[in-house]
Amino acid sequence: MPKWGGSNLDENAGSKLRGNQHVPLQFKRRGVRKVVVAPENVVDPVTDRSQSPSLPPSHDTTLLRALGRGIYWQHLLDTGVVADTAEIAQREGLHKTFVSDHLRLAILAPDLVESALRGKLPRNVTLLGLFRDGVPACWATQHRLTQG
Repeated sequence: MPKWGGSNLDENAGSKLRGNQHVPLQFKRRGVRKVVVAPENVVDPVTDRSQSPSLPPSHDTTLLRALGRGIYWQHLLDTGVVADTAEIAQREGLHKTFVSDHLRLAILAPDLVESALRGKLPRNVTLLGLFRDGVPACWATQHRLTQG
């Protein structure tokens, strides 16, 4: 009789049978969607026999919207249209911390902004992660963090 995990199988045990298989994948949130991300040391966790990639490049609209706000608000500050973040928050009807969080996105490296606009930003870069971890002022550090 065949064995599975050390227990005997019979014809009536089919509904009770459970198998565990470890798959080295993570699910990350990109905006409102979840995507599958392989760990760094795994080259090919899932073999895809089709000609198209499993996860084609896509635009993270939540990140793009926040990035646009941050760059626009930074422009307002730079040109003197508004005096500070409190004035932006008052005009927009938002909390000052919300405005400050978005303003930090304005210091993203230009090529990372372009990658976001083209939908080619690494999938490990999310708005939640940028808000949680902060955006380093050094562009070289930003590139190192987005690579893995």
